[in-house]
Amino acid sequence: MSLFCGMRFRLRSLSSVLGASALSAALVASVTAHAQLPKPLTPTSPREAVTPVVAAGSPRVSLQEYLRLANAQDWSGAAEYLALSSSERPEAAALARRLKIVLDQRLALDLTAVSPLAVGDTTDGDLSGDRIGTIAGIGGREDPVRMVRVTTSVPQRWVFSTATVESVNRWYENLGAPWLREHLAPAFMREGPLHVFYWQWIGLALAVPVLFVLSWLLGLFLTRVLTRVAARTTTEWDDLLVQHLRGPVQLWIMALVASPVFSLLELNARLASGVRNVAGGAVLLSLFWGALRVITLTQHRLTHAAWAKGPSAQARTLVPLLGNFLRVTLAIVALLVALSQFGYPVGTLLAGLGIGGIAVALAAQKTVEHLFGSVSLAADHAFRVGDWVRAGPTEGTVERIGLRSTSVRTNERTIVRIPNGRLADERIETFGERDRMFLRTDIDLAYNTPSATIDSIRDAIEAALRAHEKIWPDKVRVHVVGFTESAIRINVLAWFATHDWSEFLMIRHRMLVQFLRIVEAQGSSFALPSRTVYHVTQPLRTDESG
Repeated sequence: MSLFCGMRFRLRSLSSVLGASALSAALVASVTAHAQLPKPLTPTSPREAVTPVVAAGSPRVSLQEYLRLANAQDWSGAAEYLALSSSERPEAAALARRLKIVLDQRLALDLTAVSPLAVGDTTDGDLSGDRIGTIAGIGGREDPVRMVRVTTSVPQRWVFSTATVESVNRWYENLGAPWLREHLAPAFMREGPLHVFYWQWIGLALAVPVLFVLSWLLGLFLTRVLTRVAARTTTEWDDLLVQHLRGPVQLWIMALVASPVFSLLELNARLASGVRNVAGGAVLLSLFWGALRVITLTQHRLTHAAWAKGPSAQARTLVPLLGNFLRVTLAIVALLVALSQFGYPVGTLLAGLGIGGIAVALAAQKTVEHLFGSVSLAADHAFRVGDWVRAGPTEGTVERIGLRSTSVRTNERTIVRIPNGRLADERIETFGERDRMFLRTDIDLAYNTPSATIDSIRDAIEAALRAHEKIWPDKVRVHVVGFTESAIRINVLAWFATHDWSEFLMIRHRMLVQFLRIVEAQGSSFALPSRTVYHVTQPLRTDESG
């Protein structure tokens, strides 16, 4: 965009934005100042959100302490948070370690969801303990992971229940494809970074190229099938559509194949959830990418269609505007869907946008004005790309019609960008709408030209005009229109059936030269601007007596 074009619009938009920003800053300062004032002591409303206080003997604190000791490899200390029977005490450290591995692999712990109260969660109807999650067991059943309160210990603590501890070995043996344990060295079954087993890291390194190759092969196969189907039709539209959708289809196939491929590795809960989110995001990206390709293809086809070159050629102006509008709408929808896919509260975001809509509207009022101006220009068919127009002091060829401004290239080969809101209010003269071009000139003959010669010159000029192949025969006028100070004026009016300005310039050149030859052939000449002054003197009167 040119640096100097539309400076007035920029200053006005900047002042609007600064005004809205100043208003927002003032509101924030007012709220902050109000928040710093001492508040009177009033009873707490039941609906008022209160941050819970985490009790020292709550399930949350006990779970945090167990995880801290486990991360520090203090398995004996971590075993203190397991409800162990006398037969299980010799392997207490091993059970604590295995439980930590199981929790890392099969349960995405959310400590904020664990009760911060010393008595635990009293709203679930189970006063004997708290459930902190479930782990998928054999046959698709869900095994609960529970903690119970131990009141005999000082200080009070919560420990993993007896049923949970008894299930640890079973859960551990079902981790990460148990049949691999019989064929892989124990070193590969150890946890690596991000709680991913080393054999799973090796599987990831192999799965990624396999995923690319598999998706490429499936995409190539599907594209060839669709190409053969499209080749059997008589239209070219479906063939171009298959070519444009090749990339989105391959991405879509890759996203669909990713989940079953990575599920073979049995990744831990957090990483598997991340893979599912990324795969779902890739599916959405492929869909929006495909929609964007369809919009681009449709815009190109409509712009170059046969109907756009006929009587409905003015409709081509609406195509770029509609294409840009659809792209912006698609981008907004894609952003909202992506945020929703990754767990962001889109409803809260939309509510916030609604509250801030007034400030945005005030700051963007000129932008909205230009947007509606572009729509009105397209609806009125004021001009189209390639037309020669005159709008106010600007004259040139229309090169681009955008959502905000229209670009006009002048005779000096500069680009003038006129905001559409202002352009819609201008008096627009479109030379591209002419069905024929107008020739008008005055031929001034000298006063010494005889009247018969004047008639001959007039008839010869009219005959020359009517003999031209491009003449509009219904509108040829050659007449004496008056007597000026120095000439007898013949006015010539004629129209030529051409839309090309360059062609008209040549036609006018040749006709004017021919008019000159006609005047010379008739023995007359053009009058020069002059004025004749007659000075009359009277004889001096003398006295009769003298």
